[in-house]
Amino acid sequence: MDVSLHDIGYLLKVPTGALSLDGSIIYYIEEEDGSLTENHWTGIEISNNIYIPSEVTASPAAKYLLNEDTRRVFFRNKENTLQCAEFDDLEDEWTTVILQSVNPLTLHPNSLLSGCFDHDGHQVLFLQDPSGQLQGIRIKQNGECTTLPPLPYIQEPGLVHTAYAGDSGAIHFLYIARHEVHPANTSPPEQIVPGSGFGEHKVTRFTVTSTDEVEQGYLGLSAADKVIYIDPQGETRELGQLDNKRFSAKSSEECAAEIVRQGAKIIRAAAGTKDTK
Repeated sequence: MDVSLHDIGYLLKVPTGALSLDGSIIYYIEEEDGSLTENHWTGIEISNNIYIPSEVTASPAAKYLLNEDTRRVFFRNKENTLQCAEFDDLEDEWTTVILQSVNPLTLHPNSLLSGCFDHDGHQVLFLQDPSGQLQGIRIKQNGECTTLPPLPYIQEPGLVHTAYAGDSGAIHFLYIARHEVHPANTSPPEQIVPGSGFGEHKVTRFTVTSTDEVEQGYLGLSAADKVIYIDPQGETRELGQLDNKRFSAKSSEECAAEIVRQGAKIIRAAAGTKDTK
């Protein structure tokens, strides 16, 4: 399917999503009546929707991770506990994965989720614990969880963050502080994007446009549902506005065309899916 600016903007609006491995469907995970549902968007219509066993709040935190071996959704339930569901291809349904951990998998009520795959194909998730401390967790296919070394101590509940595996295989964790994008491996934090970052926009979600750091930009969704783009040179542009499920473009045709050109790559990067095209 051809990925549009609307598709990319809406991905930032819903709890999480992914592009199918064959590129024909965008999986949007949405909350409906206290549960999660996977809606299949073809670019023309919703062709299918599948219930995910879950009990969540009205604005749930969730993360979709998809590769050739794994199709999982992680989410924070009503008790603020990390949960996992996995798609069963044979039964064509989502089933619950029991996560096994020595430490409680409890999140701060305002914690978001980000993550990707490591070089061994394990899932790596980032979240905030009940105190607001950033925490990384590695999850194997059998549900076994291992706590990663501590991340920077930032007591800012609801911190906006994203993670991706670079082309070198290294995992990068980025977060927003004072409207600027920072890496998690520096203390004090360094700004990695030249310019004014997201400016005065209060960004609620963001993602990278590419796992290649040379051509990497950033896409964010503001609290006012504006889609903001920071290009690789650090220039900030407002791409448009989401109104319910409608997207009104505001940017130049040249800028919009560049984002659309990278559309499939952006959505794959958001779900940790290796870009093969």
